[in-house]
Amino acid sequence: MTTHKNTELPVIHKSGDFFATFDHIQNIIRERANRIFHDRKPDQGNDISDWLSAESEVLADIHLTLQDDEDQVLIEGNMKGFLPKEIEVKANDGLFQISGTHSEKSNIKKKGSSTTTSQQINFCKSFSLPGSVDTDKMKVKLKNGLFKASIPKTSH
Repeated sequence: MTTHKNTELPVIHKSGDFFATFDHIQNIIRERANRIFHDRKPDQGNDISDWLSAESEVLADIHLTLQDDEDQVLIEGNMKGFLPKEIEVKANDGLFQISGTHSEKSNIKKKGSSTTTSQQINFCKSFSLPGSVDTDKMKVKLKNGLFKASIPKTSH
């Protein structure tokens, strides 16, 4: 089940459908690594370097911080350019997972010619959570490019 609090909030997944996004990003990396493998000479590199090169091309380096406070866990990061609907979040079983995909297209017209460019930005991250959090009460928001997730701690 996917829960949408409103159109201004990132998508929170309560079930396994979240992994489709991770699988999609992994497939993009796999396809790029395969192209790198076929474009290089046999003595220049190996499967691991092909994968790491593809990963660095496909995934954006999104910096997130996890702050473990007395009453909650806060996760914050700059996601400027992303729309809330482009970010997916899941937290359960001691793990916080977040992914996003943002696409941009531009069209430049000059003296009878037209150039179209497109760019896709992907990221996926995961953090271990302390055992004493209530993930069902997690709140997330994206405002002015700043992502925030707060997960309250349970009382013992």
